[in-house]
Amino acid sequence: MSKEKAQAFGGIEIIDGVTYLPGIESVLVMDSADDFRQDYNLDAQDIAGHKVVPWGPDNLLPNHVLEKISKNDIVSANLKFNRDVCFGLGPKLIRVLARSKGKITDYEEVASGEEFDFFERNDIPLFIMEQLTDMVTFYNAFSELAYAKEGTKIATIRHREAVFSRWCEMNRNADIKFHYYCSGWDRNPGDKDYPIVTTRVLDEFEAVQELKMYAAQKRRLIFPAYMPSPGKPYYSRPEWYSIFTSGWYDHSCMVPKLKKAILKNQLGVKYIIYISPKYFKDIFQKEGIDEHDLEAVRERVEKEKQAFSDYLAGEDNANKAILALKDIMPTSSGGVEQKYIEITPVQNDLKGGEYIDDTESTANIICYAMGVHSALIGATPGKNSNTLGGSNARELYMMKQALMKPVVDRCLRVLKVIKEYNGWDKDIMITIPEYIFTTLDQNKSGKEESTNTNA
Repeated sequence: MSKEKAQAFGGIEIIDGVTYLPGIESVLVMDSADDFRQDYNLDAQDIAGHKVVPWGPDNLLPNHVLEKISKNDIVSANLKFNRDVCFGLGPKLIRVLARSKGKITDYEEVASGEEFDFFERNDIPLFIMEQLTDMVTFYNAFSELAYAKEGTKIATIRHREAVFSRWCEMNRNADIKFHYYCSGWDRNPGDKDYPIVTTRVLDEFEAVQELKMYAAQKRRLIFPAYMPSPGKPYYSRPEWYSIFTSGWYDHSCMVPKLKKAILKNQLGVKYIIYISPKYFKDIFQKEGIDEHDLEAVRERVEKEKQAFSDYLAGEDNANKAILALKDIMPTSSGGVEQKYIEITPVQNDLKGGEYIDDTESTANIICYAMGVHSALIGATPGKNSNTLGGSNARELYMMKQALMKPVVDRCLRVLKVIKEYNGWDKDIMITIPEYIFTTLDQNKSGKEESTNTNA
């Protein structure tokens, strides 16, 4: 909820979507997950002469995701952990000396030659880190390839941030031919300060052939990386976004902010009122109120707030019911009810540690959705914080490494294409070694290296 809307309600803004109403000692929660529920593939928009497929209803879904990440320490820590697990010990350029049953048994690091120059010139460790960051956050990553002067080699590869990237509309063959890059999708995209840069997209399945085809033009080209996402032909959707639509993200952010505001202002809370954004949208639509007319919105919301106040404060309304609308939100498994209004009584004034258990449960659910065992990144928040024994932690970490290999594989794919096009020696590889933690009786350091993930 914006500060303007909070003021319209005559309340104190605690966090986005949460407002304290001192007049009725209640907390008003406006569902903030609308952008994620409507994240289906929308029709292309004409932006500065380009047919841009919007990423989210307002074409700013990545921006909303980043804003939400910055407000939640659990989500931020989980994303960093997932990125760091994928990065392992960082990419290395090696020459394979021996293999056995498909596995590398002996190798040496490469410190000279054409491949080494490419690795160093393009700062491949940084490039991989950037790609992994976008992949674990958005399930989409974009790299830009540029030819050497003669056109027979790829000389540079650069990361293009997902938050600034958009696709063009598919053609009749369901191919995406152009990538649009703009730092001002939330400002004035296409003007002189925020130009839209158009770049041709490589067919990921025919990338080497297309590199040969475009060599004479020496144009820059975009290579896409993404995780499969059912029903999302343009922008993939990470499974962990479910924390936004389920409400657990809002709950995680609300508890500490709410307690801080209440303790600071010595406020009491009797009710928490949950209101769907559709509630007031329906009212404004039925009564012909322009949502951009802040004064009209304020007056109508004030009237509705007074209705809530009269209902919750009036003795004559004790034990009576309130009529609440609801809607069915479609999901992959059918549909779930979304209530327009829900009023929950609060049995205490939040001055003690009553919500510590809720914080612990919320943290565990968010970690579960993001595929992170909370004990691997620190003690679980709450009263029952426990750490794992060494053996359990080691096994969990190795399982996590294995589960993240598909993400690493997608990010390394572009380097395999460059290797083939540039004609590198087949024994030259860019590998990402991982720590394999073991027991001290097998290795005094307690860890070994693997070389199983490579390009």
